Amino acid sequence: MNVERKNAKDDLRLYIPEVIGMLKREGKFPAMHVYACTLRSYEKFCAEERHPKNTTASLSMQEIFTPERLKEYEDWLAGQQSSPNTISTYMRTLQAVYNRWMSPGIEGYNPVLFKDVYTKVESRTKRALTAEQMEQLRNTDFSVLTLRQQQVLTYFLLMFMLRGMPFIDLAHLRKSDLRNRRITYRRHKTGKLMVVDVPPDAMRLLQKYRDKTDSEYLFPLLHGGLFMEEHHHRYQETLRHFNRELARLMKQLLPGVSVSSYTARHTWATLAYHSGVPVGLISQSLGHSSIRVTMTYLKPFDAEVIDRINKQVISLVKKSKKKKDGRFNMLYGTSLR
Repeated sequence: MNVERKNAKDDLRLYIPEVIGMLKREGKFPAMHVYACTLRSYEKFCAEERHPKNTTASLSMQEIFTPERLKEYEDWLAGQQSSPNTISTYMRTLQAVYNRWMSPGIEGYNPVLFKDVYTKVESRTKRALTAEQMEQLRNTDFSVLTLRQQQVLTYFLLMFMLRGMPFIDLAHLRKSDLRNRRITYRRHKTGKLMVVDVPPDAMRLLQKYRDKTDSEYLFPLLHGGLFMEEHHHRYQETLRHFNRELARLMKQLLPGVSVSSYTARHTWATLAYHSGVPVGLISQSLGHSSIRVTMTYLKPFDAEVIDRINKQVISLVKKSKKKKDGRFNMLYGTSLR
């Protein structure tokens, strides 16, 4: 829902809180956090660049939304050693603010305002495990682990075996979502309906470590009866705790390998990709909104595939040379020097 421009405030300090209020009413708490962080970042930029002694000066929307000013902010972020994805997040948030404040199609709207600033989304780090590493985790002797460690490893394996299910969706699964070895749920992020058959190995883990109380949730990760915002904060605490426990466990099981809750999802996508599964099917399996999002997952691994092909090509050349040298030796009884 757009904020009508005639009612909009021309000060970013007043306008973003208005948008945050809308997001709160819609229950979009992660987006609220991003908008708040963007405002704080831009305020810091202005305090350093334009108003070093007056941090309460207004942030005029007309001054902010110009190609020159946006570029200055991008350069400032780069100077703060911000990562490309952080820069992209802030720029895309400002772009969303601009599209709310100045609706596309109305007089004065600039459709290419953000074309010279960085708004791409790229995964620059390898966050997937190999098939051998996943098999090692699957064959872990659970009897040597504490109950909490068993639960953490189980959740990680289930996220992988349930088609790369994100942790937020696993944590929010209801007992009513499981029917006849099939889980039907809506993705927390996009609302897309997902239907996943539960493989036998996953079902065994699920039955052993599912919630045994009268809780509505399938796993003992969240609690019902909380207000929406309080529930979001509780989930964030659960996620942080899970990632800490997972990191400690992986130091024991896969020393030197960095693993987070998202590793299971990236691993599923990457192994499917390297197995020759079409990107369109991977996108559908993950519940992505578009193939473009899926390619963001897979892009870091294109170089690995190309490097492997390069080695194969070089190997063919070497074999060809050996074959040619062998024929020369057979004809002339000598070797090239």
